[in-house]
Amino acid sequence: MQNLKILFNKDGNPKTAKMIQEKLSVFSESYHKVTKKIIELSLNLNEESFRENIATLMPSFGMTRRGVFHGINSKSHVLDVCWTQFGKEFEDLKIKINKNSSHRSRAILELPMDIFGVTSDLFDRLEWTEIKGSYIGRVGASKILFAIFPEIALPVDNSEWDNVFRTHDYRKILQLMTDEIRLWENKSKMNLETLDPNPPTTLPSVYNVMAMDARPKTQKLSRTGQRM
Repeated sequence: MQNLKILFNKDGNPKTAKMIQEKLSVFSESYHKVTKKIIELSLNLNEESFRENIATLMPSFGMTRRGVFHGINSKSHVLDVCWTQFGKEFEDLKIKINKNSSHRSRAILELPMDIFGVTSDLFDRLEWTEIKGSYIGRVGASKILFAIFPEIALPVDNSEWDNVFRTHDYRKILQLMTDEIRLWENKSKMNLETLDPNPPTTLPSVYNVMAMDARPKTQKLSRTGQRM
C-alpha cells in the first residue's frame, strides 16, 4: 500500500491512539465546532441544508478571502449555480449513503465501492464549474463535498494535494483514506472514530486532522486547514 503517511509513522508502525487523541485535543476548537455542526446538519440533504452547511464551513476553512467563495452566505450566487447543476445528484448520493450504511461515523468502511466513483465524478465536475470567470477549483470542490457528505468526503487543501497525497485524483485520495483507516484499525484493534471524545464524528473528520498534521512543517500556517 502506498502513502501510509497519515495514520502511520515513517517506520511503518501505526500511530498510537494516544498520539492521535493528542492531535485531536490540541486542534482548533473552531474546526471541531464547525465540523460537528455540519455533520449534524447534513444527516439529510436538501437545498436549505446544502446552503447552510457550505456557508458555515467555508469561512472557518479560510475560503472566503477571495475567489468564488468571497463573502459567501447561504444566498450566494455560487450556491445557486452548484445546486442548480448538481442538487439532484447530491440528494441521490445522500440517500444512497444513508441506505447503505448503518453508522454515519463509519460509513466509508460500509459503503459499496461504486459510491467513491460517484463522489469522484461529482468532484471532477465541481472543480471545473465556472462562477463569473473563476473556477471552483480542487480545494473548493473537496470542501463542498465534505460540507454535505462528511461521512465519505475529505477536504483537501493545496499543501495536501501537492505535498501529502501527491495526486490530483480525488477517487485515489478517498481510496487511500479508506485503505489506511482499515489497515490502522486492523493493526491497532480499535475503531478510529472512538478516539474523538465529542460526537458526532465521522472517520473522514478524524482523518482530516491527521492529514493536516502531516503537511510539511513550513506549510502548516493555520489550524483551520488552509495555507494563510
